[in-house]
Amino acid sequence: MLAFLQRFANAFELGTCWSCGYSKVAAASLCPYCEEALPRWYPRCCQHLSDIEQHLVAEQKQCRYWYGALRWEPQVQQLITQFKFRHKAELAPLLANQLAAHLRLCYREQALPDCVVAVPMTQQAWRKRGFHQTALLARHVSVALELPYIAGGLRKIRAVPMQHMASKALRWENSRGSQLALQDFSGCTVAVVDDVLSTGATMMAAADALYKKGAKTVDAWAVVYNQHD
Repeated sequence: MLAFLQRFANAFELGTCWSCGYSKVAAASLCPYCEEALPRWYPRCCQHLSDIEQHLVAEQKQCRYWYGALRWEPQVQQLITQFKFRHKAELAPLLANQLAAHLRLCYREQALPDCVVAVPMTQQAWRKRGFHQTALLARHVSVALELPYIAGGLRKIRAVPMQHMASKALRWENSRGSQLALQDFSGCTVAVVDDVLSTGATMMAAADALYKKGAKTVDAWAVVYNQHD
């Protein structure tokens, strides 16, 4: 009964925490307790935790850094599920701010990339979801870090099956050559934003496309890194 009354009261005030659903908070926010409880990665490159190198083909150029802000644990899974599969686009600022805060620590002793692009979606996936979730994240991150956002910098040139339903090997096979860079990135360090980084297959398809268009280096940024996927 108390929970019902609290939810009812929140409906006429500022809103509820996106994680616990009970505490009164500002729009698109977590309560202090849930914010403190978020499972975060340490602020350094996480590529050494993965098996990405096992899947690279000969002379394939790697990303310079792989940064993920949050761990794939139940609290974060709940937030990502709401964002991606329950049409809660209003979660983009909250998730992007978590990533931006993480990146400020990661780059505290060096320059940030020159620009930001988003992992692309096919038009079919975009219509089905109703919004471009990685573009929303990339826009918010670019504003928070005061970096140029290159809208439409990457395009999906062929559909890729739902990656979270496929094996690691199949994800890499599906992703190869699936993206195209639409601008000249000669000499630029480019950051690519995704929501969840797991096998690295999608991110490397983006990096391959950017390197073909002259990018000097590519950094991989994700709100969540799922080490065990």
